[in-house]
Amino acid sequence: MARNTKTHQGKKRAEREARQRQAHKKRLMRNGAIVGVVAISVAVFLVATWPEPDVGSTEAEAWDLPALVGDGRYALGDFGGEPTVAVFFASWCTVCEGEIPEFLAVSREIGDRCHFVGINSQDNGRGGGDADKWGITGEWPIARDIGGRNQSGLSVDTFGARGMPLTVIYTPHGTVAHIQRGG
Repeated sequence: MARNTKTHQGKKRAEREARQRQAHKKRLMRNGAIVGVVAISVAVFLVATWPEPDVGSTEAEAWDLPALVGDGRYALGDFGGEPTVAVFFASWCTVCEGEIPEFLAVSREIGDRCHFVGINSQDNGRGGGDADKWGITGEWPIARDIGGRNQSGLSVDTFGARGMPLTVIYTPHGTVAHIQRGG
């Protein structure tokens, strides 16, 4: 009798864990779909409707960050002429795990009409492995937020992020069009 009770309890626990995994997967998929739809909508809107700047006007933010891997640098000015989506991420961010593959799919669908750049922020140095895991290495430029490990840097000081994820969408002229904090 005791053996059947243990088997029954184990089966119930396994069923409960399976339901929890299924619910978590559904949340990730829903959040990813929402991010994808918003990103596509904003990018298409910006490309289609943003007016040309006045001659001599420079309204761009001016970040310039080191590459996550190697000696290179990435600056917002490198992406001029098209909308740019800066996707901030961290290795500990579980929401990022669901969002970044969705952003990658959107970036592939949009192609050259919009630039995407990944920015590893508020992290412990493992961002390169996550960029590889999510498939954005080689697809997007990947920068490292300066000072992000110490709760400062571009994500916190400039955009007021108190966690991840953070997404900043820029116009083709480098001005901030939208900031999305959190998932």
